[in-house]
Amino acid sequence: MLDEIDNGLITILGRDARMNNKEIAVKLGVSEGTIRNRVRKLTEDGLLKLSGLVDPDKDSQTQLVMLGVNLAATSELQRKAQEISLLDGVKSVSITTGRYDLFVEVLVDVKHGLIDFLSEGLSRVEGVVSTESFVVMRSFNKWIQHGD
Repeated sequence: MLDEIDNGLITILGRDARMNNKEIAVKLGVSEGTIRNRVRKLTEDGLLKLSGLVDPDKDSQTQLVMLGVNLAATSELQRKAQEISLLDGVKSVSITTGRYDLFVEVLVDVKHGLIDFLSEGLSRVEGVVSTESFVVMRSFNKWIQHGD
């Protein structure tokens, strides 16, 4: 369970992941060692991941696409979501309610990237019965990990 210090630490790192432990400690009123230990524990527990992110709108060579995906068997949701998450360019896969079983966020090359992803990647996942593509024209406050 996250406490006030963990939440503050995560908020600060979300704004500036380059801030050093000493500066964070001063802001939160705790010791530098406390911050170092909290970052290590949150990272080891899988609650925090520090990485460099890019604004997908600033890269003219790539395009962000959301795909609504329906599966033949909803009993396969978790397994298929995991399988799809490992495909090249996939940034996230979410199991959803409503019209689609899954939403897949994928970063593709502007030229032929979407067709390549659909025909050479997603089409090889057994049990996918339909997809609908949503090309992201512009996003706001969206940062993603670039590359695979």
